[in-house]
Amino acid sequence: MTSKKLNIKTDIRINMTLNPKKLAYYEKKYERNPLEDTLKFMSNKWTLHVLRDLFLGKSHFNEFKVNRPSLDNKALSRCLKTMQDNGLIYKANEETDSKNTQYFLTSKGRSLNKVFYELLLFALETDVDNEHYSEYEKKELKEMYKEILELK
Repeated sequence: MTSKKLNIKTDIRINMTLNPKKLAYYEKKYERNPLEDTLKFMSNKWTLHVLRDLFLGKSHFNEFKVNRPSLDNKALSRCLKTMQDNGLIYKANEETDSKNTQYFLTSKGRSLNKVFYELLLFALETDVDNEHYSEYEKKELKEMYKEILELK
């Protein structure tokens, strides 16, 4: 196995210091890191894929499986259930056909649009040698996702 050297064009170091007493106070008062809950929402392997699909307008179980051969029914069901339990999506059954189930983002789920976009930017900006995307594709993806995620 070979290791790849990350080539980052600029090395920006941010030195954030906090008074040690203040830091100790915050660490005691807020034992739990607030980011922990957010990361739990998205820690499942398939959550970001399903979120992306929901933002793209997909809503049916089988639509989430398209182009994902390793996503089996059990894993998808578990992912959707966890997303429901976390308040990111809700499930709706059609009145005339109870087997026709659709999934939709809640306001909490939709509020992840900025986080989702920042993750996209991170991925594109760290692809410094255009290994995965050309500069044109990066620009196109940014514009497309701004529209999809309803960002200004």
